[in-house]
Amino acid sequence: MNWIETPESSNIARFAYDEASNMLVVDFLKGGTYNYYDVPQEIFEQMKAASSKGQFLAQNVKGVYRYARA
Repeated sequence: MNWIETPESSNIARFAYDEASNMLVVDFLKGGTYNYYDVPQEIFEQMKAASSKGQFLAQNVKGVYRYARA
């Protein structure tokens, strides 16, 4: 997995995507790493392009895909 650093984000430190398992992994600035399961690669690509990663995550990932704290 290649991590994408997000220094401009006030919420997310970095995130990555595992294509083999369709898992989005998000490291939060305030601590905690979360795995989001069955996330299509298209969602990951949209998150990479989003001007606000945290806002994109809140609107398009949280509450949509299963997750667990890593």
